[in-house]
Amino acid sequence: MKINKSILAVLLGLSVASLQAGDVFMSGSTAMRAVIYNALMTPNVVFGSAPTFTGYGGKGNGDTYMAFSGTLVGGSGTTVVKCYWSGSEAGIQDIALGNSETFIADGALNGQDNAGTPAGAAAQTTTVNLAMADNAQTYSRTKTPSLTGTEVGIVTFKWVRNPGLWTGTNVTDSQIRQAFSGAAPLAVFSGNNGDTNSFVYVEGRDTSSGTRVNALGDTGEGILTSINQIETDSNGNMVNVAGQGYFGNTGFSSGGSLAAVMGVSTTTTIDHVNTGTAGFSTIAYLGYNDAKTALGDGAVECSYDGVPFSTNNIINGTYSFWGNEYIYKANNVTSGGTPEAYAVYSSLASIGKGLDTIFDGVSAIPLDAMHSSRPGPTGDPAHY
Repeated sequence: MKINKSILAVLLGLSVASLQAGDVFMSGSTAMRAVIYNALMTPNVVFGSAPTFTGYGGKGNGDTYMAFSGTLVGGSGTTVVKCYWSGSEAGIQDIALGNSETFIADGALNGQDNAGTPAGAAAQTTTVNLAMADNAQTYSRTKTPSLTGTEVGIVTFKWVRNPGLWTGTNVTDSQIRQAFSGAAPLAVFSGNNGDTNSFVYVEGRDTSSGTRVNALGDTGEGILTSINQIETDSNGNMVNVAGQGYFGNTGFSSGGSLAAVMGVSTTTTIDHVNTGTAGFSTIAYLGYNDAKTALGDGAVECSYDGVPFSTNNIINGTYSFWGNEYIYKANNVTSGGTPEAYAVYSSLASIGKGLDTIFDGVSAIPLDAMHSSRPGPTGDPAHY
């Protein structure tokens, strides 16, 4: 059915007029937090002018907890967009199942970065309106109820290694799958028959992560496969996770936390899993910006299946470690019932005006720049 332009104008006017003020709650992809920060801080994308920013974590666009206070495009009064970057899988689950997350409370919106996590009077626990995800819901652990989402671009990932005993610069599907089993002898990575007294481990993300979904899917390990990863601390020591052992189907809750340990040497720390002696190596999968942090701290970038990371290799389908980025809304988010949340969703999803105008072409790539596509991480990119 066609809608008369004058009627459409009236409808849009009513929608804009209903935008007064309120809070909007967003969770999801840690790999996209810097992009969302830039989108929300850029005038005329979501807010009419640059909003006031509050972050917990002291990293600005890398904070896990964010809040943006300002007037929405076409709105009036103050709307606060509050973000907790919980991971893509957690974000989909949040809005599908009505889960609650912790956000920065209104009373703590002081416009400055703050160390730590909001707690006490600085914390607000509520359900979530919107979520960013590095994969379609089809490839999620939470497939029902079906959500409304829009693909907004491509999010990119890298494999990195720590300064351990392995000194190579390329990882393959086969090597990674062996390391996912708990460990791989160094010989698998080095090609040296004598390297059997040291091991390479994966440090990765927990099951809330979309980066993990893409890493497991793209390597052929299987998105829902139970894997064995380790965690190290700021000194390179293996962590006995929750007292349950030194490796298992666990992982870091954020890409920033994982990135922070990947520059630490493990050449003299004890391997508690296999040898009981000093020295081991780790590899990790990270979003582009988190990988950049790790590399700055001493980690080393690895090509993937012999193909180096580059925008050109991604858009042409030769480098395959990337994800389809979506913004999803809870099914109770509507233009009539929750106009502020609906407006933020619509602004970010808008082609030519939303997130795709913010993408830097490296950490996130607009869809119209791509010359390859695939529906999700378990398929190979097809060039077109």
